[in-house]
Amino acid sequence: MKPVKLNVYISYAAADKKAVEKLRDWLYPMRDEVNIWYYDPPKPPKPLPVPWELIASVLPFFRPQDNRKGYDAVDRRRKERAHVYLFMTSYQSLMDSRVDNDITLAVQRRIEGDWLSPHIYPVVLAPSLWKQHSRLARYKPIGPAKKTLAEIKPEEEGYLEITEELSKVINKMQRDMNEAKYAALRVEGKAAPQLDAGEEAKPYLGGEEDLLEYKMAPQLNPPEWLGWMIIFFLLISVARGLRGDRPTPAVSFYETDRPSWQPEFERELPMIQPEKTPPFRPAE
Repeated sequence: MKPVKLNVYISYAAADKKAVEKLRDWLYPMRDEVNIWYYDPPKPPKPLPVPWELIASVLPFFRPQDNRKGYDAVDRRRKERAHVYLFMTSYQSLMDSRVDNDITLAVQRRIEGDWLSPHIYPVVLAPSLWKQHSRLARYKPIGPAKKTLAEIKPEEEGYLEITEELSKVINKMQRDMNEAKYAALRVEGKAAPQLDAGEEAKPYLGGEEDLLEYKMAPQLNPPEWLGWMIIFFLLISVARGLRGDRPTPAVSFYETDRPSWQPEFERELPMIQPEKTPPFRPAE
């Protein structure tokens, strides 16, 4: 049986992305046991040079593909298969609609009292009124208990405490998930009918990993000079077509090879026999 690799999803406001990247670096040593996910969409495609923009208006194949839609679908599946949710909490996150949607999804998946249910942890970055205005107030924060990360000096001590606590949570959850996966495999092996368990968590126990990996489609970056050259040849071809130019036929010495468009010279007397004259004799 392949062990379950836990998924940790970090939700944050755009202004707190540096803190997310720093936490990711602290969690990097656990990369073999844990997937660290957070919203990091690809940049929008760069505008095409002027010649390629003209070509793409006729041939849309040359227009660069926007990879953000494909990334959003993968990001949604990652959220639905997360085992641990970390919410970077600050006054910016209280006003972020994307974070609020992530909270809704996590709360819907969370079933109190179920040991296989996803875990939800706020990570308090800076002082704010999150306990009064956020639905995360019912969940215990992970990391420093009395101070925020912004109040701890040096800041690395706060990240160290978060990493240590999260490591303990992951180790325990991994044992529970492996036991649940082993029990599920035994039930499937016996081919016994499964009864409706009622209100119980349905954790992600692995499978379909390809759907959780984002692969960016390659982009074409043709040089600008090539675009101008293609447009130049297209204009030349169109101009010659409108003018009606035709290639000059090859000249042949044989009558049978005369082109159809070349008229034959009409002679008045095509066949004239030469007059027979007596042979020349000198005078005597």
